[in-house]
Amino acid sequence: MLRIDTYFKELIDLLKQNYSSRLLYVGLQGSYFRGEADEISDIDVMVILDRLSINDMETYREIIAECGNGDKSCGFICGESDIKNWNPCEICQLVHTTKDYYGRLSEFVPTYTVEDERTYIKMSLNNLYHELCHRYIHDSREKNIMKLPSTYKSVFFILQNIHFQNTGNFILTKRELLSQLPDEDKKVLLKAMELKNQKEYHFDEYFSALFEWCQNSIFKS
Repeated sequence: MLRIDTYFKELIDLLKQNYSSRLLYVGLQGSYFRGEADEISDIDVMVILDRLSINDMETYREIIAECGNGDKSCGFICGESDIKNWNPCEICQLVHTTKDYYGRLSEFVPTYTVEDERTYIKMSLNNLYHELCHRYIHDSREKNIMKLPSTYKSVFFILQNIHFQNTGNFILTKRELLSQLPDEDKKVLLKAMELKNQKEYHFDEYFSALFEWCQNSIFKS
């Protein structure tokens, strides 16, 4: 499996060569940060430059290709003023789920409040609800079956934030979070974890569980 520290060393060296002092920040997100990565996991990288142009994005694409594993590369690149004016509702999730490799993310993001965090949870639940309803009605059953496992991924992130809102403790891994959740939340997170490696599953059961959990969570939020 990929050695993430070695990968990041090469990546940061190439970023410095190409952007020089314009490079402000590099961070790691996702399953590699959480220690949950496997052979097919994405490499989630966050990069901040002093400003971001289309040419900068072209250069970044070339850097990623040179580092290798380009098919697994994903993440986020932005300019300093862009991230400083970002929606504060998303900042709690961002700072808790990003590991600093070059620079400090906290120096570039806006502050967030308890109300911002509450809004983030509501928006995430609303978006999940809309996605579930829209696809169930307008797409084929085959497409619903194909897409539901990826939709379930958002459950973990929503529950991270609900738990943080309730306890003040932001938990990074699924296994640890699972041990701290009430039964109704634990059941839906278990289903999300089960779907990661299942090629076949009972769609009606898994859809109903997620839809009903989403409805109840919206009511409680």
